[in-house]
Amino acid sequence: MTDTDGWTIPLQDVELVPERTLGTPPAQQLAHRLSFGQDLLPVAEPYAFPEWCSYAEGLAHERTFRLLALVCTFHPEEPESSWIWETGKLALALRTEGETSIRPVGRRIVPGERTRPVNSTPSTISLSFNAGLFGAAVEHPVGGSTTGYDWIVQGFGENQSQLRWRFRSTKHHPLVGDHPLAVLIEYDPAKEHRAEILFSAELKHPTLGLRRHRGQLPVRTIPLTT
Repeated sequence: MTDTDGWTIPLQDVELVPERTLGTPPAQQLAHRLSFGQDLLPVAEPYAFPEWCSYAEGLAHERTFRLLALVCTFHPEEPESSWIWETGKLALALRTEGETSIRPVGRRIVPGERTRPVNSTPSTISLSFNAGLFGAAVEHPVGGSTTGYDWIVQGFGENQSQLRWRFRSTKHHPLVGDHPLAVLIEYDPAKEHRAEILFSAELKHPTLGLRRHRGQLPVRTIPLTT
């Protein structure tokens, strides 16, 4: 389970199925490498951000809102599962039952981008001097030590019905641990709506190389009008 600001989201294990491509050896499904949880909540504190609550309250007389909270937990490699996380992608499609052009919309998403600090070392220039049989080299630093940021998660699709989040491992920060996500969904309460979820990822094996996997999520369709 994952605690998120006052409530608990239960997590379930997700089987990762490798996609077979021409010329690649078969690989086994991966278990206990990804956990997933979801919860559909009212737009009220402590569940939602205060600005999300204010936004929803200001339009409550003509629209309906729900908060969809999601959690992806990436587990590190183990001796029996030496696959290393490279990237992940969670796609969320908001749909309406029946023949209609009206769809729910994700008005707000979190995160738009999640980063981690990275300390960079200064570059150097090496100058060599030759004097007969002797040589000397002098290194001059270029700039000082700086702190930058690598993105770990990026979200896309605000104010749209198709949303997605991208996860990635970096040199300084492996893709391990909890990554909570949230979307503020606006919909017409007179119709039936649902959210469809898909997960895919790339993991690297010491001998099999990089392989794309798809996640068998325990929940693929979430009714929004409950």
